[in-house]
Amino acid sequence: MEEVRFDEWVLNIETEKTTALYESHNDVCVCLSCQNFRKASLLLNGEVMHFSNKLGLDLHKPTLLNAFPVEGEQVMYSGHYTIFGEIIEGEIDAWDVIVGEHCFSLVEEDGNESAVLLTEPHFQIGFEVVLQWLLPESMELMKK
Repeated sequence: MEEVRFDEWVLNIETEKTTALYESHNDVCVCLSCQNFRKASLLLNGEVMHFSNKLGLDLHKPTLLNAFPVEGEQVMYSGHYTIFGEIIEGEIDAWDVIVGEHCFSLVEEDGNESAVLLTEPHFQIGFEVVLQWLLPESMELMKK
């Protein structure tokens, strides 16, 4: 395990196992909200990419993803990523790490089926971010 520090967090991360977890998830959702999330995630700044690489995350494949339309052709996305390892220090649900436009938090495990099946130590990091709607389809289709 590798110790990783972000602001008030101290985490022991199994980066290779986390990366392998995301590489094994090939069944990605094809709804418009998820398609837009993946497309907009391609435009993220280097600071967010460094954060995700340090943890072994694939930002395009969150364990859970919710989408809520907001004003100005934008979407607020929230969800979480699953990471192999353990939390050494860090407050749960504090929303205390801000990287670029993303706000991250250590979150309680929600019983998500894919995470429940994991037998090795793991935890989840929640996120919220507002991204531009980039698809040619109308955002109105997202609401249906």
